[in-house]
Amino acid sequence: MNKWLQKTKRVEGWCCVFLLLFSTIAFAAKPGTIKWKFKTGDEIWSSPAIGPDGTIYVGSSDDYLYAINPDGSLKWKFKTDGDVDSSPAITSNGTIYVGCRDKYLYAINPDGSLKWKFKTDGDVASSPAIAKDGTIYVGSRDGYVYAINSDGSLKWKYNTGGYVDSSPAIGPDGTIYVGSSDDYLYAINPDGSLKWKFKTGDWEEVESSPAIGPDGTIYVGSSDDYFYAINPNGTLKWNFKTGEDVDSSPVIGPDGTIYVGSMDDYIYAFSPDGKLKWKFNTGDDIDSSPAIGADGTIYIGSCDNYLYALSPQGKVIWKMKTKSWITNSSPAIAKDGTIYIGSGDGYFYAIYSTSKGLANTPWPKFLHDNQNTGRY
Repeated sequence: MNKWLQKTKRVEGWCCVFLLLFSTIAFAAKPGTIKWKFKTGDEIWSSPAIGPDGTIYVGSSDDYLYAINPDGSLKWKFKTDGDVDSSPAITSNGTIYVGCRDKYLYAINPDGSLKWKFKTDGDVASSPAIAKDGTIYVGSRDGYVYAINSDGSLKWKYNTGGYVDSSPAIGPDGTIYVGSSDDYLYAINPDGSLKWKFKTGDWEEVESSPAIGPDGTIYVGSSDDYFYAINPNGTLKWNFKTGEDVDSSPVIGPDGTIYVGSMDDYIYAFSPDGKLKWKFNTGDDIDSSPAIGADGTIYIGSCDNYLYALSPQGKVIWKMKTKSWITNSSPAIAKDGTIYIGSGDGYFYAIYSTSKGLANTPWPKFLHDNQNTGRY
């Protein structure tokens, strides 16, 4: 090969590299833009869970649980006999647990077939939590918290004084924390006995799902307009009054900051001692729960139809508009940075972001992790 040809090929090679880099930079997806969206048959109140293989699971008010591939195509869907407003939880072996308004808790195999179903006496809008030993805990509108063995048999049930829409959280010692419409947050021992109960306001529901801090503090909202920090022995650590119901579930940032939404249109940021750091107004109710990305970005949905990406200082980084409210459905953050969330417009959204997975914190999202185990 002559020198001229060698030189030409080197120039061509560098041009190819330059063009590749240019195209990568020029056409890199902008954070906050839609990667894809998947249409279900009705509103989505359920929060997604992400399986080990990247499959995304989410319920819909059209009576289906959906399994969606990471490219946005349908893997399978499972038919129930009622709205699936509960959020699915996934075990290490791939079994998916989800509650339904038809009064059942379902166990579904990774291929979409039914493993078993467990009957309660009320709608199951509560999302299940999974203990280390495989026990599933879930609330029902019949007033009970159920402990169900991995084979679908009843382990025990505990009667609260009201319906249980709150989703349980499991502490490091196995204690189950869950709210009830009878105004109380309950701490239940793994054997089904009461450890303690904490009273919030009169005639006010505790629909918020608790988050557990590294020192054992339990954080939870109430419909009495207060956000509570409760000591591991059931005594009050501090509380903060917002302008309306706190049905959103809290999350905890890398520096211990606690983030939670309120129906007064604000997301709040508290220091661990209960001092307000900042609050951000979306313009409409917030009962979606935040999720914190590995880069510290806070993602939260609002009834103003937007998903917000906020900095740890409470500033808007970007916002993405859907065609309806985002209520109850809370974000999951995949390792590649994709944000998943459902909307009242019936679509399930995948959105580009700069966050490569969840933050490494004690409680970075609703039900703790992307599998929604609810376990510290």
